[in-house]
Amino acid sequence: MTDYAQFEKRLAVLSTKHKKMARGYTAKIGPDGLITVEPKRARFPIRPRTIVFTVVGILLFKSLMIVSTGLATYEGRIERLEAGTMFEQVVAWVMQPDVVSSYMAETIVTKLP
Repeated sequence: MTDYAQFEKRLAVLSTKHKKMARGYTAKIGPDGLITVEPKRARFPIRPRTIVFTVVGILLFKSLMIVSTGLATYEGRIERLEAGTMFEQVVAWVMQPDVVSSYMAETIVTKLP
């Protein structure tokens, strides 16, 4: 490998490291006293807690809709959504009454006076 090829390879490595360090970095002191700077790890843009809260919120919303309208009316509305546009079909698929939302609706009904 020529000197120029080695230089280009090293330049590419440094450029990649520089781009990673632009997102943040940490400096650590090793047991020998050498300070090493490393880029921070890339994080998942959506936190798992956000996903859990969204799923729980959708289930709670579905169960409250079942309680307020009744299961027969709710299923009729879902059928009308299934015949609509692509967006309405996706909403109908998400809002299908499932085991968890049905159980939550039954629990809410028993807790209400």
